[in-house]
Amino acid sequence: MKGTARLIRVWGSGQLGTDILEPGESLPHDGALTVVLERAADVDRARDTGLIGAQTRVFVPGVCDSSDGPVMLGYDGSLSDPGYDVQIGTQFFLQTQDYGTSEYLSLIGATLIRVVDEHDFTAFLNDADTAYTEGSFADFVTHPMVRVCDAAALGAIAADDGPRLRLYVGAEGTISISPAGAPLGELGDDLVTLVAAFDKINGESTRPCAVALAGVVPEASRVAGLKERPWIARYHGAVAAIRGLRAREITDGRDVRVSGFGGRFAPDLQDAEAQWDLGQEDAPLLCRVNGEDYLYSAASERVFRVPAQTSLQVEALLAYGSPEQAAAAGSTGQLTRISDYFESVGVPLCG
Repeated sequence: MKGTARLIRVWGSGQLGTDILEPGESLPHDGALTVVLERAADVDRARDTGLIGAQTRVFVPGVCDSSDGPVMLGYDGSLSDPGYDVQIGTQFFLQTQDYGTSEYLSLIGATLIRVVDEHDFTAFLNDADTAYTEGSFADFVTHPMVRVCDAAALGAIAADDGPRLRLYVGAEGTISISPAGAPLGELGDDLVTLVAAFDKINGESTRPCAVALAGVVPEASRVAGLKERPWIARYHGAVAAIRGLRAREITDGRDVRVSGFGGRFAPDLQDAEAQWDLGQEDAPLLCRVNGEDYLYSAASERVFRVPAQTSLQVEALLAYGSPEQAAAAGSTGQLTRISDYFESVGVPLCG
């Protein structure tokens, strides 16, 4: 069962974490990394057409677990319809919920949260707006056991999302990357065909990913909502940062702030127009918990404790994007030295 929790989150979110593949490994060319089937009868055909390869983790209803060749894990419940408790194998349990009601429900374990309609999409955007303007994040979103599904379609960075990462085969044989996704083909199509269809649909949109929520959110509404929020990818990073701090028991989520959300920590940055980090995909995030500052790297999922005397410079570097710009704006201290240090440990603060 090792890796089941991580891989089902990958399948739901479309985001490949740093703990999934070994260093130097890439997504398999022989089949998708994760496949969810609605019918056990479709396993052989999915295998014959190359959707299931030697490294694929396959979730199939009602089958006995098998580690011979592709890892097969039986499940009871529904991985496509929210509101279900799902048992995977004999040891792992998962909840599925829709976004709009998740704030009112109790979390008791690993949970996938889905946007199931335009109302859910609006609720997601409203929570993002509250975080950006007020610095207050919805508690359920930052819970360590929760993943919001189809993250790229909601503005997150998910460079690996697509048919080689995850597939969903519905009861009628229609294939997509998610239960709410645009059809990419039918059972019998090979992986190359599905990848081509995925690329074509995305190529016709101005925002990634146009596939994952196509069945529940009109593309025009999705694009407009994300376009109005150029900082939306940074919001996903801030959620991941708080989740990482909660997983390490540094915070319970209620006493944490993230620089750039609800303002900056340093008084002289509050009214500055410096927002370099808010437009970056992989820039670290500076978080404050009860007066203690931590730097979270989304790219490596690492956390650094930042001393108080260094935190002001770190925030200035993130806000302005370079020691030179920060110094020109009036920031003082060892800006270049601090920037060089974090660059040397693989967590660059600047562009």
